[in-house]
Amino acid sequence: MKIQLETIPVWDGLKEGSECFLCSLMKEAEADGVRYYLSSAIMTPEVRVETNKHGFCKKHFAMLAEGNKAQSLGLVMDTYYEENKKSFIPSMENILSAGNPRKAEKAFSSLFKAYGERMNGCLICSRMNDRLIRYAYTVAALFEEDADFKAELKKSKGFCMHHTKVLVEIAPEALKGDVLLEYYKTLALLLKDNLDRVQADDYYLTQKYKSENKDKPWNGCEDAAKRAVYKLIGEAEVIDPLKK
Repeated sequence: MKIQLETIPVWDGLKEGSECFLCSLMKEAEADGVRYYLSSAIMTPEVRVETNKHGFCKKHFAMLAEGNKAQSLGLVMDTYYEENKKSFIPSMENILSAGNPRKAEKAFSSLFKAYGERMNGCLICSRMNDRLIRYAYTVAALFEEDADFKAELKKSKGFCMHHTKVLVEIAPEALKGDVLLEYYKTLALLLKDNLDRVQADDYYLTQKYKSENKDKPWNGCEDAAKRAVYKLIGEAEVIDPLKK
């Protein structure tokens, strides 16, 4: 499996010192995807064919809707609606011509099934997923090839639970044998130590709200509860890529 390495963004991400630099990189990838499908690219026939055929997941449709690019979004939605009609109209006609409620309900079931199929697969998720695979592969490759990267990674705050899972799944494509085992153990230790750290910060936050502790310093724990959430679930998760 040959994958293009993303050395610069991965190194830059590691240096930022966040709770999970893959979350940060994927938020950038998500924003890039939204910008792309609200840009002049949507005027090109091949991109419109893609959006008409595949569309987006509910989350990314919502982000496009909030992107304040009415003209681009309007063009996307006009032709996407036209494509929907091919799937929706037969069921709608069956509903309107139904002679009894049972037939109408059956036709509605067909309509909602067609709707569900239209909502499967998201172009933005797929762009994000392609980038995530390259990032995860790069982390593993740098772990083996770059001693400085390995040392910095071992001192870092690690990754969220979600992206740790991704890293583990991709690892056998990049590493083998003893190096793979060392990588697995490094990821496990990072996860264990940093889940404990985040929990300790969260506990400190809860104690800080007690009246007897009001004059104590926050020690950087003002956002500990939020960090505790995202350390588990991650941010900018890929929801529905076209390539399953």
